[in-house]
Amino acid sequence: MAKTVSVSEAREQLGSYVRWSKDNRDYVIIEVRGKAEAALIPYEELAVLQAAHEAARRRNALAKLEALAAQVNAQAADLSDEEVEALADEVTRDAIQALVDKGKIQFAD
Repeated sequence: MAKTVSVSEAREQLGSYVRWSKDNRDYVIIEVRGKAEAALIPYEELAVLQAAHEAARRRNALAKLEALAAQVNAQAADLSDEEVEALADEVTRDAIQALVDKGKIQFAD
């Protein structure tokens, strides 16, 4: 069961709470003026939380892409095949350039 301590207790006894969290594989909830503000967790739990956060971020990004695709499909209903291809090329180039600008991808010279 998680342990709840005040921020002043946590400050004074941080080492013992770190050991307690690790040994018990449980959380230490830190309160400021009686309100939970932070938590000390076993390090192994961090990877689980990070993976869950990344999965949620990817699901959100996918949902946005799917909504954008639906919007584009609705707007493209009246376009010719050539216009659709030109628009797809433009969007692709813009997306690739944005990734290059952010340093997410690089092209070898």
